[in-house]
Amino acid sequence: MTRANLQLTDYDAEGCPRVEDLELVSASLSAVLTMELDGAAGVLELTTDEILLAALGRAIERTIGTGVVSVDVPCYGTSVRPVELSCASSAQLDADEMLAGVHHELDAVAVHRIVHGVPDDPRAEAVSAVLFATGEDAAERTHLGQVLELRAYRRGDVVALDWWFDARSFEAYTVAELADQFPLAMIELTSEATPPVHASHELALAH
Repeated sequence: MTRANLQLTDYDAEGCPRVEDLELVSASLSAVLTMELDGAAGVLELTTDEILLAALGRAIERTIGTGVVSVDVPCYGTSVRPVELSCASSAQLDADEMLAGVHHELDAVAVHRIVHGVPDDPRAEAVSAVLFATGEDAAERTHLGQVLELRAYRRGDVVALDWWFDARSFEAYTVAELADQFPLAMIELTSEATPPVHASHELALAH
């Protein structure tokens, strides 16, 4: 397994952030981009979560740099599981590879959930640098100590994007740039991917 190797933050802060250390940058996908997301998910045979998480990786590469980051995704209730997210340009990892990698990582989380069930103490698990949460309860999830959080949820006919960040670790303009790059990264992935993504990627590996 590739380990996280990207210096994500602008500054090194001591300890996990407290609630009072967190600041919020709110954004949303437009109605048109939300329709693009939903349409692409159907054509590519992926979930919208997979596309959004891959777009996060591409946006981090555009804003911060190339590497791998550990991202916590919801498992059961308040518990989370870490996945390794590649942050790479299209020249380093094409859209099919990027999306297939995320598909594989989230599949592994689903299998872990089925096999292992609910952890005894979700709070005892190590916290990754990033949280990625989606769904109706995403906005209300408890802050667990990640320095960067992307919470995506439906609000009317658009996808709202809440970027929570540790103000001790990031300059506000870094996270604002991440929020600006995110929809561009999503468009790049959905326009360049070959449907169905996971089948195309497996066929390429076979050759």
